Amino acid sequence: MLIDDRGVVMPLEEAVTKISYRPWVPPRQVLKVAVIPPLGDLDTPDHRGIAFEYQFGNQAMLLSEWPKQNFTLLFLHGQDITFTPCNIAHYKADGVAWTTKTKLAMTLQPDGSVNPKDVDAEARRLISQGGCN
Repeated sequence: MLIDDRGVVMPLEEAVTKISYRPWVPPRQVLKVAVIPPLGDLDTPDHRGIAFEYQFGNQAMLLSEWPKQNFTLLFLHGQDITFTPCNIAHYKADGVAWTTKTKLAMTLQPDGSVNPKDVDAEARRLISQGGCN
């Protein structure tokens, strides 16, 4: 699974003790949870992220979350993506990112090959179901 390469896999109950914010859990069948390295700064609970690999039809999707810090998120070889809360931006062909109203940075990508339009639709569904609060 893609999540195995992203961080340290552990039960959700343990993972939330390794971060300093309340994560948003996708309303799908979660397959694995991992604590993931920070986007920047020191590897402390205030900066670490959490990832959820979950079932999406016959495919697995990886939702990653970090606390949004005071730096610009850069993707696509240093190209700045301007984030407006709750609006998705592509950071690769089949990967999207957005920020939430509560200052989380989120990314969503498939674990395998999926039509990029399906990733966009899934991101919008997650946002509409609370993934932007």
